[in-house]
Amino acid sequence: MLGSLLVGAAVIGACTESPPPSPRWTVVHHVAVGQTPGPVTLGGAWAFVANMSDGTVSQIDRASGRTVATIAVADPKVLRAQGCAPDSVHAYYSGSWGWRACDTPYAIGWDGSSLWALDNGNRQLVRVDPSAHRAAERVQLPGTGWSLAFGNGKAWVSGYDDHALYAVDLATRTLVGTIADLDHGPAMLTDGAGAVWVLCVRGLNGVGHLDRVDPQTLKVTNRYEIEWWSTAVTTLGGAVFVRGSYGGDISRIDPATGKMTWSQPGPGFIGRQGIDEIAAAANGVWMSGPTTARIDPSTGSIAERILVPSSSVAADGGQVWVIRLDGSVAELKWQ
Repeated sequence: MLGSLLVGAAVIGACTESPPPSPRWTVVHHVAVGQTPGPVTLGGAWAFVANMSDGTVSQIDRASGRTVATIAVADPKVLRAQGCAPDSVHAYYSGSWGWRACDTPYAIGWDGSSLWALDNGNRQLVRVDPSAHRAAERVQLPGTGWSLAFGNGKAWVSGYDDHALYAVDLATRTLVGTIADLDHGPAMLTDGAGAVWVLCVRGLNGVGHLDRVDPQTLKVTNRYEIEWWSTAVTTLGGAVFVRGSYGGDISRIDPATGKMTWSQPGPGFIGRQGIDEIAAAANGVWMSGPTTARIDPSTGSIAERILVPSSSVAADGGQVWVIRLDGSVAELKWQ
């Protein structure tokens, strides 16, 4: 009799046990960084964030979420002495990209072994040694830069003011070419799908262009119409993805023809204009916004949402890193 009662109690206990919680995106690290943080750049064992009012880069260990160094790469006083700051709050309209004039470092990027940062005050591309946690070589540029991309043994820097693309050889760390015939306002860019793709956002007559550059000949080979003031570009699976005007939508572009395969609404945009990035990962294209969303690259539909508002997003190896609206950094994992 006693044995029957024990068996029955065990059965009842097993039936009333709560099921394990379903996996979900969970914040595993929350990191404070410097003033005016730019997008997260993932490289090797680290996550990097440009502190664009401080002239520094925060280097974060991805495993522990601990800031291992704050690296000086530029002096904000140089740009301010050159008159970057507007003399009136009415100098730029709300949402103008002109508010970024004093940002330094203006952009950062990872080449596979080193970090690079744009020092626009001195018109230099700065290599950062991640092991020594310090700025190393500096490459002089013909003009100010907007964004960075890497591929084909080169660093590519978009020259927003002079409608150019600068090519820097990563082995010799020297400027090897300037493509000077891009459309107006080259901003975000990416290397992939057989070319360097540059968003030329300030096109005439309310039309922007996606310029295709041959990385070997350093020539503009094609120019495709896109939305004016498109904010970000990336490549994934042999296709090009463009985030449209003010970050409200996303389009897939066929790199062979320049034709739009689809265009779909995104999660919306929150943040500083002209600083958005989208992240290509194995499971899709991630977009920041009121919710952080993963886009199905085949259809453009939103495949999932993380209920964490973000101003930019990076994704790699099962990790999603975001800049939160309070200026902090968060790492999320599916667990």
